[in-house]
Amino acid sequence: MKRLYTALVATILAFGTMSYAEVSTLHFMNYLPYKIYMNPAFQSNCDTYVELPVISTIGVDVNAGALSVNDIIKNSNGKMVTFLHPDFGTAERDALFRKLSMNNIVKEETNISLFGFGFKLRKRGYLSINMSLRQDLTAYLPKDLFSLALFGTPDSLGNHYDITGTKVSANAYIDFNGGYSYRINDKWSVGGRLHLLFGLANAEASFNSLTVDASGQKWVIRGTGVAQMSFPGTTVTTDAQGKINGFNFPSTFNDYIKNYKPCMGAALDLGGVYRPIKDLSISLSLKDMGFMVWENSNTATANVDYTFSGLEYSPSSKNVNYGDSLLNVLKSSYRYDAVAAGKPYVTDMNAKMYAAVEYSFLKDMMSVGLLSRTELNAGRLSEEITLAYNLRPCYWFSMSASYSFISGGFSTLGLGLNLRLPPFNFYVVTDYMPLYYSAEGIPYRSQRLNLQAGILLTFNCAKSTPLHNVAAF
Repeated sequence: MKRLYTALVATILAFGTMSYAEVSTLHFMNYLPYKIYMNPAFQSNCDTYVELPVISTIGVDVNAGALSVNDIIKNSNGKMVTFLHPDFGTAERDALFRKLSMNNIVKEETNISLFGFGFKLRKRGYLSINMSLRQDLTAYLPKDLFSLALFGTPDSLGNHYDITGTKVSANAYIDFNGGYSYRINDKWSVGGRLHLLFGLANAEASFNSLTVDASGQKWVIRGTGVAQMSFPGTTVTTDAQGKINGFNFPSTFNDYIKNYKPCMGAALDLGGVYRPIKDLSISLSLKDMGFMVWENSNTATANVDYTFSGLEYSPSSKNVNYGDSLLNVLKSSYRYDAVAAGKPYVTDMNAKMYAAVEYSFLKDMMSVGLLSRTELNAGRLSEEITLAYNLRPCYWFSMSASYSFISGGFSTLGLGLNLRLPPFNFYVVTDYMPLYYSAEGIPYRSQRLNLQAGILLTFNCAKSTPLHNVAAF
């Protein structure tokens, strides 16, 4: 088990090397087209924009939920130790445990633009097209999973841990989408975006039920689970009992393509913008409402009912061997489902809702805005609220400063910079720029990190934002 939790921590930290979901501060940077991907009712401030392959959108977003590096790694007698180490203090363990919710989500998303463009249609419409490579990785970690790691089995007569809901999922797919915005009048705009999704790979493992009843005399593990994978050209080897021995993945890209069966999906974005007065914008959108159908599938099911004895765990123990036993129990409980092999299965998209208000002043040279972002992940809601101050002193330069209340933790600050040298438009933006670093350069107080930067082409951009050009429509 010690290896299991070491792998858990390593996975959480490794998410920091992955990438991107929408950066909320972009919602208020009016000379960039990315707000129209967050709400399809908005229109770009430029008559035409072109996204260059790859270099227009390169970003990173990692969210470790309520935890920061500082919560799980401490300095003890001059060395850095994790919460699994015996020298990790009792007070620190208690503080870490209090920060956890009943179900903790660790999430990472990637989005790389392959190409994109947008242009005005007549006087009231705006059409935008985009194709992106998208990837996401999500882990659902029940609180009892951490309880077992932090406190072990303090009651010698029996300790019950319910780690039902433990789940890890990963997706990679191409998103081809087109959106259209229409300005009804000076006050109202509406828009929609349709996504056609082409799946590349998927893997997920989950437990419908999983409990551990542990004491110094015996451990009883019971549960049921399922694991699914869609990766073209992959074969699974099993023994006579149906237990999985290994996976043979395609060795070349041609092998992948030859075995590929189209994995199709669709999603829809809807949005609206209301301008009660010239300087005020109120907007609402629903994004990524959709699904994916995965072919090329392999499935395994688990029925765990196992008892082993003679094991006891305490956080102060330096030599614990029950981890390997538990992992072997779970591994040996999976059986390859030959009947389900090749049959398609369906996964949901991670839907989002954006609600925002922005007020501009000084002839639109400045504005303040508030954005609420709500995400739905496997039936679990997460929320972020971002407050932004935006400065647009001249046509060729603008900047935004923001603070995100829930994940900011008084240790990060959002910042966006936009430099326009027509037709080139350079930008870099983040919601969570770390303010505190360890001597090793680790942003140890940050719960969430993101960054997006790139270069795109923009043509015939208005000297002020659309809020101040409604008469032109």
